[in-house]
Amino acid sequence: MKVIGKEIGDAIEPMFKEIEARLLTDAERTLRVEPFEGGALSDIDWDEPPGVVVISLHYGVPTHALAHVLGVALQHLRQTLDHYPDIVPGEAEVEGEEMLRHALRELVLAPEAETHLVPLGLDSRWETEQRHQGMKDLLRQASKDWDDVLTPNHAFGALLYARFSLDHPEELWAGLRKEFTRKFPALSESGEGVAQLIRTHGWGSADACVEALVAVRDELGMREIALVEDRRDGTLH
Repeated sequence: MKVIGKEIGDAIEPMFKEIEARLLTDAERTLRVEPFEGGALSDIDWDEPPGVVVISLHYGVPTHALAHVLGVALQHLRQTLDHYPDIVPGEAEVEGEEMLRHALRELVLAPEAETHLVPLGLDSRWETEQRHQGMKDLLRQASKDWDDVLTPNHAFGALLYARFSLDHPEELWAGLRKEFTRKFPALSESGEGVAQLIRTHGWGSADACVEALVAVRDELGMREIALVEDRRDGTLH
């Protein structure tokens, strides 16, 4: 299978064809993959052009890592088609709120997506290395107010801590956890609590994802900036 001019093997092709067919049947849209340059590894656009869903893959992703990056994007499309929950703005406006909503969403929906990719044996090592280095750099630059409970920076840090606690390889996470605890003991405690909420609720169904997102959102005091939308019936929690 070839995407953005690169041969990525055949492991992802059945999943691609399945999502492509579902988009056409369920959403009356065709699927297109394009290269782009941006701040993320991939992007999904449901709006432009009309009648098409565009998955954009970053030029800089190595060929051996492209199948996994594409797989994650395909699974996010599947989540939308299956009416998994989304995070939408609340009533308040806070600096950095969009980043907080994204971190909350990814805490639950990223590992849910990953469970569908594990059987394919795709190479995710490059992405893991990128995330690891990015977290090291962020921790090095983070200010002391990350440890101030019930602030946006504290919530953001706790969401990142929980995400790495749940899905980062233990041999890499051990050093990051030590650095988190040394610099931000209160944040680390909050992050452990958030991770435990996710372990309790899990992400095995749309219901579980809604419950996990609501529990974490409330634990971190983010209700004014983040509502959990149950896309099965439009309910906002």
